[in-house]
Amino acid sequence: MGKVRLLKDMTVAIGDEIRESSALAEKMNDSFDSTRVRLRGTMNRMLLMAQRTGVGWKVWLAFFAAVGFLFWYVWLF
Repeated sequence: MGKVRLLKDMTVAIGDEIRESSALAEKMNDSFDSTRVRLRGTMNRMLLMAQRTGVGWKVWLAFFAAVGFLFWYVWLF
């Protein structure tokens, strides 16, 4: 009887763990999806801004990379 009870408790614990893991995976999937939508919107707004100014998105990317490098250089030295 003791072994059967132990096996039953272990099976219930495994089932609980599977349900919790599935819920966590679903929550992470929803979070990644909302992040993807937000990044897509940001990229679309950036491309729209680049079209309005007449400067290509690659130039803007290079500009922000240069500013980031400048901050990094000042921070280190």
